[in-house]
Amino acid sequence: MNNDIIYKLIKLSITMFSMLPRTVLRFFSDLLGLIWYKADKRHRNVALENINFAYPEQFSSAQTQRFVKNVFKHIANILFEVIWSYRKTRKDLFEYFTVKGVRHIENAQKKGRGVILLSGHIGNFELCSAAVAKVGIAPYGVYRKFDFQPLERFVLKVRQRFGTKMIPLKGASKKIDIILKNNGVVGTLLDQNVDWYDGVFVDYFGRTTCTNKGLAKLVLRSKAAVIPMFMVKKNKNYILEFLPEIPLQITGDNIKDLENNTQNYVAAIESMVRKCPEQYFWVHNRWKTKSYCNFPQK
Repeated sequence: MNNDIIYKLIKLSITMFSMLPRTVLRFFSDLLGLIWYKADKRHRNVALENINFAYPEQFSSAQTQRFVKNVFKHIANILFEVIWSYRKTRKDLFEYFTVKGVRHIENAQKKGRGVILLSGHIGNFELCSAAVAKVGIAPYGVYRKFDFQPLERFVLKVRQRFGTKMIPLKGASKKIDIILKNNGVVGTLLDQNVDWYDGVFVDYFGRTTCTNKGLAKLVLRSKAAVIPMFMVKKNKNYILEFLPEIPLQITGDNIKDLENNTQNYVAAIESMVRKCPEQYFWVHNRWKTKSYCNFPQK
């Protein structure tokens, strides 16, 4: 079976599922999340460990288990919410979005040096591009390509349907420089573990974590404004919020500047996660790369 036929089958399947009522899709997503929680011991243990480290002695064992179950259900629901939104028109879908803090991105754009929207795997990050379009912004998004070509083709179509343009992570640096030079808007996520040679060690929930230093390099080079952004689900709707710009720190010490600015970006993501912890991607081993030092627990 060739890739074109597989793509059409994926598209047909999503179209058919999108016809189901939202309550039915939620039932299936919760069921899938619970099955995943039961079957996937490795990611379940990662999530349990992450919660215990991020919120030391705040939850009983039963509360932590319930917390993690909700995390698994939330992640499964991201997929089904994308399916639910698939056939929605721009006008219909925008009714489910409430946008806050627009003044922060408007003020950043006035500086004329480009804007970087900083976020993490919080809430329904897959619908962020649609929500941002409600503000009248057509941003660029940096992403890692899927190896399976039919899925890559379909996901790209879904992510770009309201004006967002996706840029593959590999070879993105020069393209982003040009976009920012033209006062464009670029969205990126910065809450994934990297190997020591790609990042710097910073404090995240009281533990040292290795974070990609590429964003700090980019901002130091371009002087673009960095605006934290996140979108969470509330009942049947979504709240997209832009937060105040993160000031750029320049000391003249390149290593220190990479560390300080990356720390500020990660601290902003942590503050967003703390507002909706059950809607975060705790199944990722964020603290996998070890450092010889540790930050004191908060």
